[in-house]
Order: sequence, then structure tokens, then C-alpha cells
Amino acid sequence: MSKAVLEAEAEAVDAFLLDDKRLDGIPNWHPSPRPGELSATWNIQDSLGIVRAALRFRCPRAARGSPSISLVFREDLIWRIDLVPQHVWKPNPPSAVYLGLPPEVYGSHSHRWYDNRAYVLSHGFGSLPYRRPLPVAIRRLPQALASLAAEINLSLEHEQRRFDVPPPTDLFESW
Repeated sequence: MSKAVLEAEAEAVDAFLLDDKRLDGIPNWHPSPRPGELSATWNIQDSLGIVRAALRFRCPRAARGSPSISLVFREDLIWRIDLVPQHVWKPNPPSAVYLGLPPEVYGSHSHRWYDNRAYVLSHGFGSLPYRRPLPVAIRRLPQALASLAAEINLSLEHEQRRFDVPPPTDLFESW
């Protein structure tokens, strides 16, 4: 992909994130194409009612698994939140210091578009290596969804705020 095309795509992402958005209904969990996981996809309508993006939820069925939320725009990953225990850490690239990010991130974190935009412009879509710690209070999927919604100008209805990981019977039931 040429630099001009990447820049145009990045500008489209910027405009999308600033635009008013809302979710369409409430998704259902189903077996993921990846073994041992459940997934759900939630379409996002922009201010004109056009669906160009979605939230993709992943929930490993293992008791030690950690859920995540990915924001995809035109099938490109532009944001991800990983909910992990506070003692689990992940490294940031050395250049994260220039973004005011720590060298290591403990616990739940986000891969924000704004932190990774320059990386995407240099390397293309597909990877978001820079991690930003989330507040320690964000430990559950509904809290992470509300935090993400606040950052990307996404309106949530009351019942949408309750979307959570599948019940334990679904996590441990064989499909």
C-alpha cells in the first residue's frame, strides 16, 4: 500500500473516531474460528447509519483466559483492549518512551489508535505494538466497553452497557 493510500486511510480512521457512533443491537456469543474461544461481533453505525466498523469480542474458554475487544474499521484493526490480570506484564517497544508510555505494562491495557497511528503509517495496518495501561478499576468487559466508548465517541444504550463475557456454562460447555 502506498504512503498516500495509507495516509488517506489513516485520515478516514481519524474522521471515523471523531464522528458520532452507535451500536446496532446486542451481539450473541458463538464458537470462534480459533479453537477454544468464543467470539461476538457488534456492528457500529456512524452518524449517517452506515456500518463501516465493528467491535469484535474474544473470550477464551479456559478459566485462565482473558477477554479482549478489537475495533476494526473497514476490516483493519485500529484499537484493541486486552483484559489481563494485574500481575501479567507485556513489553512496549523502546520508542514508547517518546509517546509517554512505560517500557512495560502490567495488567489490562489498550492498543490505542492515537498511540499507534505513526507506526501504522510506517508499517501498514495489522499490528498495534504500543500499549497504554488502563486504570486498575477496569477489570471486566462492561467497564472496558464503557471506557472504549468514551474514547471513540460511541453512544451506549443502557442495556448495551451490560454486555459481558458468556456465562460459565457457555465457557465450559463443549460445542
